[in-house]
Amino acid sequence: MRKARRHREELGEVIEVFADRPGPKTVTGFVLGWMLFTVLTFINPGETPLLAVAPGIIFAVMFGLILLYLSGERLIVCERGILVGSVAPGIHPYAIPYQQITPGSIVGVAGANRYLKEVGLQGQIAQSTLRASWWTKNGVHFVACSAEDARRGRRRVTLALDPIPRSTDGRWIWFAGTGRQSARSAVAAIARAASAAGYPQLAQAALDRGVVELTGNPEDAARQLPGHPPVRGDGRSR
Repeated sequence: MRKARRHREELGEVIEVFADRPGPKTVTGFVLGWMLFTVLTFINPGETPLLAVAPGIIFAVMFGLILLYLSGERLIVCERGILVGSVAPGIHPYAIPYQQITPGSIVGVAGANRYLKEVGLQGQIAQSTLRASWWTKNGVHFVACSAEDARRGRRRVTLALDPIPRSTDGRWIWFAGTGRQSARSAVAAIARAASAAGYPQLAQAALDRGVVELTGNPEDAARQLPGHPPVRGDGRSR
């Protein structure tokens, strides 16, 4: 894909792509929202047929663009690293070589819709390194470089969303959704690529950890998510 080609020299060719798109319920919600807004415009329609239908068309474009950008989240496994983030128009994913991922920190996550609750961030401002949405079913957790480093010098509006280092080794915690695709498949793809790139320790540790089913209990964060500090029940790190 075009966004991955920008990093071909550093990360190599794309091996596998995992998309975290909104599910049927979310898409249905958008369609119902568009229908509601369109119907409301007919309470006081325009004087001509064109003016009457114009609001419906405008709302369709608006809702369509929002859905397009929400559908852009990807975890792209390449030969020498991964790309994490949105590939929507005008947005570029974060580039993370395998040598910048902490060995033993990769774990597949099931029940990923409970991820933010478990790490004590539910309801708080979004973070650029945690790509979890309300529809996310599965994903991959790991510890790596900062979002600033992974951005490769590009200044973006998400700079204000970059978190501080929070892992137990003083680095940055990442989460990439894989949507309805299996987290185990994503971990296996990363392990194969990392092993072939000369990082067998990273690969084997990822395979050994496999997949965890999140409980959503903050007190389980340190046990289930490698490298995550202990979190109290009130969501604060201990």
